[in-house]
Amino acid sequence: MEFQSPIISGSDLSVTDRLNLPSRRMKLSLEKSSNMMGAVSLASPNRHTMSLMSDDLSHTIFEGDPTFTRIGLAGQRKTLDETRVDLTVNNLSRKKHKEELMSILLEEEVPGVENALELFESFLQTFQSYGAEHQVFNQCAEYESKCGEQVTALHKLIQMAPQGHSKLAQAQELEQELRFERDTWRLVASLYQDRLNSEFQDSEMESEEIWSGLDDATSEDDLVRQLYDKNAIIRQAQLVVDWLEQRAADVYHDSHYSQAEFYGDAVTGWENTLHSLISKKRGISTDNAEQNLVTQMDPDAPNRDQSRRLHPLDKEDEMRLLRSVFARLRCGQLDEAQQLCFRAGQPFRAAILEGWKLFHDPNMKSRTDVANTKESPSGNPYRDIWKTMSWKECENVQLSVEERSILALLCGHLKALLPACPSWEDQLWAHLRAMIDHCVEKELRRCVNYKRQLQVLPDEYWNQQLTVESIFSTLAASRDKTLVAQGRDQYRIIQRYLIMDDVDGLLEEMSSWLSKGDSWSVHLRPHMLRLMAHLALFFRRIGRGSSEDLIGSILEAYVLQLVNLGRTDLAAVYVAQLPLPEDQIRLYAQCLVMVEEQQELCEDTERQRLLYLAHQVGLDVNAIAKQVVITLCNQGGNIQHINDASLQVATSAEDERRIRSLSWLLMDPSMRSQLLIQANTLMRGYLLRRQIEAVKLTFKLIPPDTLKILSELWESRTGLTDLPTEVAAATREYLSIQAYIDALDAFQEWFTRFHHSKPKKTEASVQQQRGGASAQLSFTENLLKEQHLKQHQVEMLRWQAAVDSLTETAIDKLYNVLLFPDGGWMADSVQFEDENTPRQQQQQLLRQSCIPHAALLLCNVLTSTQRHSQCLELANVVASEQQSLYKVCSAEQLGQLTKHLRQAYVKLLDLGESP
Repeated sequence: MEFQSPIISGSDLSVTDRLNLPSRRMKLSLEKSSNMMGAVSLASPNRHTMSLMSDDLSHTIFEGDPTFTRIGLAGQRKTLDETRVDLTVNNLSRKKHKEELMSILLEEEVPGVENALELFESFLQTFQSYGAEHQVFNQCAEYESKCGEQVTALHKLIQMAPQGHSKLAQAQELEQELRFERDTWRLVASLYQDRLNSEFQDSEMESEEIWSGLDDATSEDDLVRQLYDKNAIIRQAQLVVDWLEQRAADVYHDSHYSQAEFYGDAVTGWENTLHSLISKKRGISTDNAEQNLVTQMDPDAPNRDQSRRLHPLDKEDEMRLLRSVFARLRCGQLDEAQQLCFRAGQPFRAAILEGWKLFHDPNMKSRTDVANTKESPSGNPYRDIWKTMSWKECENVQLSVEERSILALLCGHLKALLPACPSWEDQLWAHLRAMIDHCVEKELRRCVNYKRQLQVLPDEYWNQQLTVESIFSTLAASRDKTLVAQGRDQYRIIQRYLIMDDVDGLLEEMSSWLSKGDSWSVHLRPHMLRLMAHLALFFRRIGRGSSEDLIGSILEAYVLQLVNLGRTDLAAVYVAQLPLPEDQIRLYAQCLVMVEEQQELCEDTERQRLLYLAHQVGLDVNAIAKQVVITLCNQGGNIQHINDASLQVATSAEDERRIRSLSWLLMDPSMRSQLLIQANTLMRGYLLRRQIEAVKLTFKLIPPDTLKILSELWESRTGLTDLPTEVAAATREYLSIQAYIDALDAFQEWFTRFHHSKPKKTEASVQQQRGGASAQLSFTENLLKEQHLKQHQVEMLRWQAAVDSLTETAIDKLYNVLLFPDGGWMADSVQFEDENTPRQQQQQLLRQSCIPHAALLLCNVLTSTQRHSQCLELANVVASEQQSLYKVCSAEQLGQLTKHLRQAYVKLLDLGESP
């Protein structure tokens, strides 16, 4: 099994082979450097690896390194014409691509944001595509890939834009946001695949158990392999180090150090110093900058005599080389760092980077082959001596910070390494490297059977008792305010909990962010919520999330954010992840309410599509539609009651929205009962507020065949003809409202015909014409007058016939309210357990206002049409104990009605008719 170094990790095995450096050029370079500086020619170092990551997670992070693009890559020659064609096509393609990117910069408010929002659809597709439990890490890899694609696109967009472009600041923030998310998914996959695979193993095995499994007790390499296999803490710390190095490699590749700083056919180290020494030896004059230079060219010359120095240009080149070497080591690219030293003409530095390697002699193992062939050992058998000397050099203040940090990295000197680590990630990386180095060194000295006395390491080394928890505590307590601020970033907090494997703490932390308000920019916060939601789902799937309430709160926040972004199509799948059906109904209903409120007019096709999406993922569509209508039709706790039934209040836009919301219950015939119940609730409120037009609009929305469908559905389901109590009561209430609306319409039509449509005589106009005409026209005028009279008589007969018909209709409709069967208008025919519900209270109020109003309207019709005897019949109906209408009338209402009836009685007496 391959494993990764506890000191340097992450470098690519194939880099040296991929470079394909010409052997003659390398040989000349090394020979010349060796002759000038007294260094031993060193072959390119072999790769030593301790990676326990599986093949599907161990990615190569150094593909396409631009530092080596100009070294030893021999391309095939093309003809001049072919080259011109290729260049022309490439230039046109690049120009077109640049124009497209610039158009995006000019058109979008924040460049790249719209494309980045596609991640919400991509994550949903990934979540659904990898639904099986064993595919959970494929899911994480896909999340990482999707984020990486957006990071690459944003990076290209930012590079193409002019410097200082006004719209780029937010685009750069978004790129950083998505980069953090990509790296977080990479960390999740790496750590939790290892944790799930090693749950059955004991992460704290004794060293003797590790040592007992070794074939060779002298092999440092074998023991560290066993240590990594058995000790989960060290192994996972190494995985975090690998992850941090890969992050650094991504930044290294995308930003600084992208130019080839050190390359050439025959590079010589300190070439300016060498040139000055040769010139001085030949008697050639030199400038002031070349005074007090070293007199020898061995590697220790600059440190041996402090009064002597390198040429300023060489000193500058050396600082650049050391920074580049450390940057390569920070990225885990040991081979590249050594190659950089070779090309800079300083192979002794490449040799220094060899000293940390674990010793392994394969010839010491028990062998079964007959030929008994010898194999070359690897690593440094005197690693303890190298480490002791490196530790001392780290404390040598005469060396530069860059050089000491390189040695500190390899020997585990944390104090000397930290000055070169400015960021939170760098500090975490340095502490973890020191922790791993300490643990490995401790086990090596306890278990390996060395044949000699080892060098004693300083007490300061052994006092570095680091744990993952203590490392994060140290970072949080740092005096560097910038470092502390970075550690408080939400993404780094998530990564800290992941590294410590504190899933419950992470869920609590993420849930607490939801109550702190909008602390992120508008276009950035949705990406954080997406990460939080999918992390919660990941932990639930692997069985690590113990608090369903916290997971539910995170999912709820993400779903509501999707609706705010106009991506309601994606919400149903995440709503279905809530464990309790009542929570699913409440949340999806809340989403649909938000859709109704966001759109001025929500089409029925949109409503049907959203309910279909809910049905596809197993949500209770009927309950959701009911909850939506209940929420949208909510008229408040106390509905205002207008006692004067003769008034009519106009319909507001809010009332129209409430009425339209009933359309959610029209999507499925099985929801007609709820449609009837909710429509009745809405119409009761409107009747109490005397919003008659709103009642009529609500009534028109109910399909005419509703009662028929209810009876057919119930009979087909149960075989019974009698509807259930609640539905029967709703049906009766619906018919009551229908009777009242019909009565009001019939009265209004009669009133308009009777009072405003009566034909008028034209005698006055004839008299006016007559007075202004001559005496010879009197016969004509008389004839015209007779014709008008006849026409008026015909119109009166027609009007009287219409009035009589409308009068009969109005009387019948009003009596339908007063003589409503089975208990009366707006009265239930069956008794309910709770007789004091808001519905029953509203019905009683409506009876007290609408029944007297109907009686007064009927009395008005009868007295206006001279049907005085029927007025007395109305009095008998009101006073009848069978209907008990007088009980719902107030004293004032009874007084008004008695006054009209008394006038009708007097009219009968005046006409001499018997009452």
